[in-house]
Amino acid sequence: MEVSALRYSGGIGLHARSPLLRLQSDERLITLIRRGSPAAFEVLVARYHTRLLAFCRHLLGSREDAEDVLQEVFSAAFNAILDDDRPINVRPWLYRIARNRSLNHLRRIQAVGVDSMDIHLYEHGATTADKVHEREEFRLLVGDIQGLPETQRTALVLREMDALSYDQIAEAMETTVPSVKSLLVRARVSLAEAAEARMLTCEQVRIELGEVAEGLQRRPGPLVRRHLRTCERCSMFKGQLNETSKALTAVLPVGGFFLLRKLAILHLGHSAGAGSGASGAGAAGQAAAVGSSAAAGATAVMGTTGGGFLSASVGAIATKAAAGLAAAALVTAGAVEVEQPARHARH
Repeated sequence: MEVSALRYSGGIGLHARSPLLRLQSDERLITLIRRGSPAAFEVLVARYHTRLLAFCRHLLGSREDAEDVLQEVFSAAFNAILDDDRPINVRPWLYRIARNRSLNHLRRIQAVGVDSMDIHLYEHGATTADKVHEREEFRLLVGDIQGLPETQRTALVLREMDALSYDQIAEAMETTVPSVKSLLVRARVSLAEAAEARMLTCEQVRIELGEVAEGLQRRPGPLVRRHLRTCERCSMFKGQLNETSKALTAVLPVGGFFLLRKLAILHLGHSAGAGSGASGAGAAGQAAAVGSSAAAGATAVMGTTGGGFLSASVGAIATKAAAGLAAAALVTAGAVEVEQPARHARH
């Protein structure tokens, strides 16, 4: 960053390349900056530029955006140093400015994707396959970090990348130490779960989705839900599974069987032996009507939801269901006919 682009009120102090100046503490550099030394600010910028750039890049997902934001960070820091004489804990203070500026930038552009993040790997004589695998693992880890909530991601990057203490992270994020510890724990657990979710096969995921559809469990587990976020094919499978369940509900309505049961109970409650045959025939006719209605309703539903092999199969199932309802009614009517004389005989 060019110091000449910043507000500056004097020209005293050592040259920025002076070893003596570069050995000064952060607090001493702040004092020299307030006294008007541009070289002291150059040293401060050089000391934190690389780390703050990496920090902003992790938050923004783009090196270009990170460089733009970092210009704002150092400009704001320079102005704040000259505007206030209070002591400054430089390291967490700069990270707090960097975080706030990065969040403002994200709000302006509605977030940046992971694909633009630069990835640099070191080579240690590994084979090409090893390099590709390591690069892929690194890319996935970067993506997992980007997927963390902003507070968890910030705390983790500050802790792992710059080795800040809990107190320094709390100061940079303007929160408490217990809150920082909680954020770090949740971040590490989330990263581990994300890695574990990638180890699930699509077959395992689909079996669990089938168990949910069958009602054997209430909802998919957390690992399956994570898998669905990144696996397009399994997400499509889940949608098809839901549509199939709805179609089956329309084809085989439970209400028809309950209606048949009520009709049978009504017939058993009648005491007219001579009319029992007619009642049985009536039950059969009503059941046949129910069955045909169910089949017709199912056919109508399938006509609106889709055609092809699934529609043909569903139509066949509906026809069989209707026939089953009618047959059950005939059997019930027969039972009524046989049972009624037996009751009269006992009287």
